[in-house]
Amino acid sequence: MRNICLEVSVTGTGIVTCLGDSLATTLSAIDSGCRVRGETLPSLTGTPYAAYPAVPDVNPDIGARITDRRMRKFMSRHSELAAVAARQALAESAPLARGIQPERIGLYAGVGLVAVDTRTSIDLLRKSLDEEGAFSQRVFADKGLHAIHPLWSFHTLANMPACIVSVLEKIKGDNGIYTPWEDQTAFALLEAAHALRRGDIDCAVVVAADTPSHPSSLAELANAGYIDPTETAAPGAACLVLERPEGAGAGQPPFPRLTNIRLALDNAPRADPLAPLIGRTVAAAPLLLVALASRCKLPRRLTGCGGHTFSFEEA
Repeated sequence: MRNICLEVSVTGTGIVTCLGDSLATTLSAIDSGCRVRGETLPSLTGTPYAAYPAVPDVNPDIGARITDRRMRKFMSRHSELAAVAARQALAESAPLARGIQPERIGLYAGVGLVAVDTRTSIDLLRKSLDEEGAFSQRVFADKGLHAIHPLWSFHTLANMPACIVSVLEKIKGDNGIYTPWEDQTAFALLEAAHALRRGDIDCAVVVAADTPSHPSSLAELANAGYIDPTETAAPGAACLVLERPEGAGAGQPPFPRLTNIRLALDNAPRADPLAPLIGRTVAAAPLLLVALASRCKLPRRLTGCGGHTFSFEEA
């Protein structure tokens, strides 16, 4: 078991869910009785995964929030959702405007399974086969790579959401990437709290994004037994800005405080209290739970795919 007893203040929160593209809109939808609604994915028709419901996508206004068009060319859906959540949280917290140096702001990111365009992947693989029909590194280098756009690789790297957020938000402190399940995102939050306690940083940005409803991700989750047809896979993202309570925006309204953050490997059955509300968001779930449970009545624990149970209390 890993346990952090130090209190940390949440000075900024940003989320994107299938019910809304902010904390306020999502909470309003939940209060109004809205719940996740999934549908079967046409691309999985005729496969063993045809019965698994999913929310195909969420549509926050990316262009209005991330106006750098050149940067958007490098952004996968994970990166877009993470960037929107981070922009919300940092606008609320404004650590740079309060005088915290970029080198003293750490970034810790949880990212789910990387999902890419299936047609592009198939074309790449077909053009990377040798004369006997086997995958060949030589043919891949000579022909396969020429079948895809040069920027395609940026959509396949697990560290790109963190990279995009750090560039957009001018974060230059310690950083770490954790992938692909719920417990890895919980580790990201734990590491952020450790870094604050040690004094390595003065502010921690913890961000997570996942798109488990992408057909390839959904098939992999179902094949591994990490999701079943009674659950709805849904994309989501969340960002929390954490600070030590004594430095958390003097003169500002009281911020939510987290204490007794725990992550225990107990191999308990999967349990995600958010699943009936906003769907199974997998890697994004721990941060979404913190964001939503701080404002409404929800169990403050979940057990994810890795068999770890994440829990926290509020001071």
